[in-house]
Amino acid sequence: MRRIKQSKIWEEMERQAPNGSSIPFSFSFVKKKTGAIVNISKATCTSIHSKGSTVNILIDGEIRPKSIRKCLIITFNSASVYL
Repeated sequence: MRRIKQSKIWEEMERQAPNGSSIPFSFSFVKKKTGAIVNISKATCTSIHSKGSTVNILIDGEIRPKSIRKCLIITFNSASVYL
């Protein structure tokens, strides 16, 4: 499996197509309360809190973005995330 450094995924999340629209990505994260792994096949980034610990992600088909802790993301575009 490919690997990607955690600091690089923020750049990838914010990438835009030539027309200015966000480029969708896939990722997996661990739920903090249950430890369950959640796989998201298509999402776009709405905002990143550079000094905070969360990222706001709009999952395909949903209206409101979800706030996800950065440290809980374990895969990004089929690549394993490492520190």
